[in-house]
Amino acid sequence: MKENEKSSLKSQAYENLRYRIITQELPPGELLKEKELTAHYKIGRTPLREIFIELQRQGLIRRVPRSGTWVAPLDLNFVKQIAEVRLPLEKLAGELAAERISAEQIQLLEQILEKAESDQSRDNTDLQELIKYESRFHHIIYAATRNRKLEELLVEFQAVSSRLWHSIFFTKEHLQKMFEDQRDVLNALKKHNWKLCGELLVKHTQAYFGGINGFKKL
Repeated sequence: MKENEKSSLKSQAYENLRYRIITQELPPGELLKEKELTAHYKIGRTPLREIFIELQRQGLIRRVPRSGTWVAPLDLNFVKQIAEVRLPLEKLAGELAAERISAEQIQLLEQILEKAESDQSRDNTDLQELIKYESRFHHIIYAATRNRKLEELLVEFQAVSSRLWHSIFFTKEHLQKMFEDQRDVLNALKKHNWKLCGELLVKHTQAYFGGINGFKKL
């Protein structure tokens, strides 16, 4: 198998396993068996363990040496703590991205929203793809900050927040509203309006937490 094919399989495995954890298909406490996952995704133990390292960094799984790997529990207090930290960092990310984003990244964001809007209009909407679009949109903005540490933190926080959102609030209507918010963010990025972009990202992120007691005041 060629290296680019191996890389593609690993990327697909990562996206799918992350999706299954976030959407509760793999519930908290579920044991992740390496042998079953390598066979299912047609990848080796090394790329799977690299995927595990990334998912653990995002707080999605727990690994115990010589014991096993499990889907991490959902801790509401932990998510609240993340919300308190994430909101000001989202504001900073929006401001930095508006100043530093490239034309290529603007184009990628536009393509994501065009695909999302097109897919939502179909009767047989692929929910997994829509969730991936929403996540990728955030990740491109984080990368556009050109601040690696900020990007790493927000990717981690976004994963934990998404798990809670999907377990408590998620509907297709909520996802559609998220894309509408992202269209406003993209328009602000195109104008390099750093102040508006920061404010819109905070508002967009608050929508993740609006139904939880104590989060409306953040």
